[in-house]
Amino acid sequence: MDTAFVKISTVLLLVLALSACEHTATGPKDMPLDSLAVIAKAFNNPEVCEPCHPNHYKEWRTSTHAYAFTDPIFFRLNEIGQQRSNNELDQFCIKCHSPVGSMLLETEPGFNPENLSVKARNAIQCDVCHSIETFERGKAIKTFRMDGVKQGSIPDPIENSFHASKFDRRYPVSFICTPCHDVFSPNDLQVEFTSLEWDNSPYAANSVECQACHMPAYTGQAAPDAPVRQLHRHTFLGVDIPLVDFPGRAETITQVDALLKNAVTMNVTVPGTVSGSEVFQLEIEIVNDKTGHSVPSGATFERQMWLEIVVKNEAQETIYSSGLLDSNGDLLTARSEFVKNGTIPKDSDLALFHGKAFTGSEETLFFWEADRVENNTIPPFGSKTASYEITAPEATGGLQIFVRLRFRTFPPYLLRAIQMDELIDDLIIFDMATSEKTVMVQ
Repeated sequence: MDTAFVKISTVLLLVLALSACEHTATGPKDMPLDSLAVIAKAFNNPEVCEPCHPNHYKEWRTSTHAYAFTDPIFFRLNEIGQQRSNNELDQFCIKCHSPVGSMLLETEPGFNPENLSVKARNAIQCDVCHSIETFERGKAIKTFRMDGVKQGSIPDPIENSFHASKFDRRYPVSFICTPCHDVFSPNDLQVEFTSLEWDNSPYAANSVECQACHMPAYTGQAAPDAPVRQLHRHTFLGVDIPLVDFPGRAETITQVDALLKNAVTMNVTVPGTVSGSEVFQLEIEIVNDKTGHSVPSGATFERQMWLEIVVKNEAQETIYSSGLLDSNGDLLTARSEFVKNGTIPKDSDLALFHGKAFTGSEETLFFWEADRVENNTIPPFGSKTASYEITAPEATGGLQIFVRLRFRTFPPYLLRAIQMDELIDDLIIFDMATSEKTVMVQ
């Protein structure tokens, strides 16, 4: 490690730790302007990287890493968090969504997103990931290199006139993802578990890293004059999609759909024949046999994965259903306005896979306030089975059973609760698996 790096890193260690790490830190209110200038100079806008890394830039520009500080839902939830905590939430959310904005003191509680600099808006940009120095699992990046050296997974980077390059053994493995893909709340409760789920999976034991799915390998050139070698995509594809106009939104939706359709296996079991008026069992097994972490994962308190079942007789009349939506687009749980007012009965058979956050005995919409969490998710190579009792009609004939495993990143009731109703129409429900069975009534 060169002397210049050691000197600058030592001088800025406290500044960076305060501005980008601990959940109780607010950042130094009297940070010297020259320190801010050093930080601003150390982090380039991603457009600076585009001439030499056009493919990586193009991929990143459409990614959720780039969207992380454009997402209007993020800004609204952060605003609510500051209001409800009397600003004690501070940089808890922002230290992962825009480390540069946090370090440049642009994101103090009450900040106006319209006033952010381009560097802050660029969210998890090239220099954020390629300048990581120290971090703590689930508690964001603590310090960054300030000497302009860019780190990565290429073992023998080619010298160039723009920046020095260095191989870092952390980059090809999943550990580099842990600062932000496990999350500890301000009261030190773990509330997101994606990295931990991978740690405990057979994938980790067999060295199948997060990058294998989320940064798939291909053969190409890292820069126009670079040798042909194995590279990695920078789309960081997951299950989130932009809910506002954003580069590559249509392509992202298509890719998320394909990813979800290859996430699990669904097995549906029913008898081939039943007698009239007989009560028979419908069993649906969901096997997480293709995903390196639980499904769903991440912000499970916002995600919904559920089973929809519709059974129709020969006259195409529905004789049983579960997993349907009310006219607001909500599942028939206690969150449905129609269930609350008694217009529609609660769906007591609903198989819903998600997380719940609790403050005391009450479920909260705001996971950072939780003192307890429950996850009804499916771990890697685990399975869950939902069983339904269906009463066959008296008349003979065929029963059609339609099953769908469905997923969305946000429920409409959450967007209404945070007064972002205008985005509800942009929510997309993905069908992860479908099945159709016939039962003959004799």
